[in-house]
Amino acid sequence: MPNGSGDDGGGQQQINSMALGNCLFGCFKGLLECAWQCVQFWTPLTVIVILLWLIYRPDRFRPRVDSAVLAALQLDQPAQQLRYDLAVDLSFRNSHRRLTIRYLDVGATAFYNGTKLGPADDALPAPFRQGPKNTTVLHPAFRGAVAVDSGVAAELEGELAAGTVHLRVSVALTLMYKVWLAKDVFFYKYDCWLWFPPPANDTPAVFNAGTQCWAT
Repeated sequence: MPNGSGDDGGGQQQINSMALGNCLFGCFKGLLECAWQCVQFWTPLTVIVILLWLIYRPDRFRPRVDSAVLAALQLDQPAQQLRYDLAVDLSFRNSHRRLTIRYLDVGATAFYNGTKLGPADDALPAPFRQGPKNTTVLHPAFRGAVAVDSGVAAELEGELAAGTVHLRVSVALTLMYKVWLAKDVFFYKYDCWLWFPPPANDTPAVFNAGTQCWAT
């Protein structure tokens, strides 16, 4: 008589396969349910975060040079030193209706044709706060003398002869925006381009056109 061991083994394998299939299906179903619960939880939260960002996002921020006075920009011979005396009215506008800006660090440096003029980058007062819809004006001053090479000296002589000298003020800012418990810190760097008629001995040159500074 056949002992039926082959049939019993095949049936057991079939049962094991069905059990494994049910287990895998149950796991997959559990993963889908978990994913759906995550979607149900995170979708409203994501929408809320996006709406808050649209309401409280920082506006495009750019400082502005309102005016400037160039009292001196001349080459002292034979040492070939560039003597300079520049004062700038630098304004920072918070145009946001809700956000307060905290200025953690403010620096301004003047350049002529790539040659750095003082003061140091940390010469301006910081930190300070600026409320919504508010403007703060700082007054960096650059006075002193710096040695220059023959190329810079020749460029200055050419601009003096042409009747217009060009200077660049570089502004570096570290700002913090705070919305409830969330804080965002941003670092910005800008170039502000100024142009003047050559200053006379007793008559400083005035820049009163105003100009926006551009991010670099």
